[in-house]
Amino acid sequence: MKTWLAVLLTLFLCVSLGINVYLWINLKQHNDGAYKLEADYEHRLQHEAAQESETQARGNIEPFNKQRESTSYPNADRTSIPSNEREDLRLSKRQIDQNDIVALTTLLNDGQYALLATELTKYLKNDPLNESLLLLEGELIELTKPLPTALVHYYDLAELPLSNETLTFIDTKIATLYQQAQTQLSQDEQWELVARLNEPLYQRIPDAKHYTLNLAEAYAYQQKLTLMEDVLAALPLNDRDANIIRNKAYEMRDIANTDNTPNESELAPPDAEAARYQTRVALQRIGDQYRLEAKALNQKATMILDTGASTTAISSRLFARLGRMRNLTFIGNFNVRTASGTIEAPLVQIPRFYFAGYEFNDVSAIVLPEDALPDSDGLLGMNVLGQFDFAIMPQSSELILTERDN
Repeated sequence: MKTWLAVLLTLFLCVSLGINVYLWINLKQHNDGAYKLEADYEHRLQHEAAQESETQARGNIEPFNKQRESTSYPNADRTSIPSNEREDLRLSKRQIDQNDIVALTTLLNDGQYALLATELTKYLKNDPLNESLLLLEGELIELTKPLPTALVHYYDLAELPLSNETLTFIDTKIATLYQQAQTQLSQDEQWELVARLNEPLYQRIPDAKHYTLNLAEAYAYQQKLTLMEDVLAALPLNDRDANIIRNKAYEMRDIANTDNTPNESELAPPDAEAARYQTRVALQRIGDQYRLEAKALNQKATMILDTGASTTAISSRLFARLGRMRNLTFIGNFNVRTASGTIEAPLVQIPRFYFAGYEFNDVSAIVLPEDALPDSDGLLGMNVLGQFDFAIMPQSSELILTERDN
């Protein structure tokens, strides 16, 4: 019995010893693996830190745009990039400098507006708040779009985070362009164009009283009384300026309702004394049109007499002969009605215009394309004729002008 107990005890001790040896070997292997992983991790951290230091040191030397170059179109053949994207990529690699601005300004001065618009789009895509580019874009819109559109665009620019100097320039530009056009159009009684000038501005800046009053006045002179009242509703009922416009509008309505049609004797005064204040202008009749001779600056012009035209017009040919913008003042582009429909045309100011022995200063004129005036140099409109009492004598093909008493 004792022998069996000794054998069992010995067997138990051997098994226990074997288990302990097995556990010790596994524990040692695990610890060795852990030590190796920790050593590898520390080595990797040291390697990454060294690489980061090297990159920072290299970044202080290499320009920023070179770093950007390596990230654009990775692993791509540059010849496979579309040409327009290659151009955008080229522009994005460098900052816009003064030479670029000079080149773009040259395009503007040379009248290459389509090319300039394309180039500005590319540059502004990469530098949307570049003030020189934004101002060039404003000038381009001013020369190629209706003046109200250009003014609204300048108002949009004024809301961008630009420098005080640029914002002051924009404010001055808005005031100058608007006042020049408003004064010229009102002086020539171009009330339809005055309305078109002020309508978008009244909608864009509804609190600006001068836009409200000028728009209401334009409607008043056109006898669009409902539109006039709608605009004046933005002002207090007792506003003095608004009531002056109202009173004038209803006074004109009452006068228009009175029959004041002159008879033939009033158009052609009978006595010789009155005739001394008249000027007779020879007319050439072609079909249902009358033509006469005039002179713009130093250029002779054959003009169509058009009593239905509110403003004088000149052909693009005469515009070119007058030296374009070198000798004429550009007021702005406007949408105007012609016999063939509404077109967009520039309004210019002719410093000196001669007709029937009279000299007129700063006459506004719409520049019409050649196909609108194929056989003449322009239309003589009411902004010139309206300064006289006049009558057309079909029998003698004459225009009789009578000076008005001022």
